[in-house]
Amino acid sequence: MLSKQSADAGFGQFVSILEWVCFLRNVYFAKVDKDGTSQTCPNCGAHTGKKTLDVRVHCCHECGYTTTRDVAASQEVRNRGISALGHSVAQNVCRLEATGSIGHNVLVGTGRSRKLAS
Repeated sequence: MLSKQSADAGFGQFVSILEWVCFLRNVYFAKVDKDGTSQTCPNCGAHTGKKTLDVRVHCCHECGYTTTRDVAASQEVRNRGISALGHSVAQNVCRLEATGSIGHNVLVGTGRSRKLAS
């Protein structure tokens, strides 16, 4: 098993390679600040306060949004990435053209079925 330092170095090298490949292919690449993602509500942006690691549920007292802590943190990272690009971004999700915007938890698709053709 890799030590923590080796794993961190491996991930850092992966990010460097990813940044280089994006540069070669003329694709936008940006890093977002991961700090405080579990303390911010991804739905309304309110500060929910510091939580101990045994608290696994995110519950916003401002808007009532409830989800698991990891999902809320990943949604906040997504929101920060979208805000770095602008207020709206189009992306391909599960082979569907979809749009996402700041402050919304959903990506609105085109209505096509997500099932693969058999």
